[in-house]
Amino acid sequence: MGRVLALIGGVLTVLYALFAWWLVGDRIYKLQSMELNEVGDFLAGAFGPLAILWLVLGFFQQGIELRQGTNALRLQAQELNNSVAQQCEIVAAQKASLLNYERTLEPLLHLEVSENGWGEGDFYVSLNVSNTGEYCESVIIKLFATENFESGADPLITGASYPVRFDGLHEWEDFEVVVEYKTRSGASNSQKFSVASYDEEGYGYNYYVRKLPFLS
Repeated sequence: MGRVLALIGGVLTVLYALFAWWLVGDRIYKLQSMELNEVGDFLAGAFGPLAILWLVLGFFQQGIELRQGTNALRLQAQELNNSVAQQCEIVAAQKASLLNYERTLEPLLHLEVSENGWGEGDFYVSLNVSNTGEYCESVIIKLFATENFESGADPLITGASYPVRFDGLHEWEDFEVVVEYKTRSGASNSQKFSVASYDEEGYGYNYYVRKLPFLS
């Protein structure tokens, strides 16, 4: 577009020069006898239209360049947005990969009520926590019932189990067990179990253990 404007300006300049020469060509010699201020007025009148022409063409050229610059900035902004979106996708993929890796380090805990009854005036339950997943340490076993209980445990390697006994529960009350631990990567997590009593006809009361979801 800039070349087109320059071509238009050149053509109009040539045409105007030819027109001016036709208009004053045979009187050009009179410039020598004119006063300097008259010569200045003549030159201003002669070249003023050309100055206005090139000023207008320059204005259009500047507008074109400004629009081109705006489009270039818009394209750069779009590329930047695309780059940011790609980086966000990469970060999300990395987070998902890290999360999947962390999940492979989780232990797979199981809980069973191995024994229950009365002993020394208190109702007690004996629990057995076993691990069929990855190694975990800093294990803490918490029991939540009418009263709360807590016991530390040894690290649980794959295939290991740990027995624990809690005294002082109400007879056959339901409770919840939370096993807190740290994985090999140092991440802290917990797994929960819901323990409910039920009356098994002909056999009396017993406990049913249900594991609650721990990975989302």
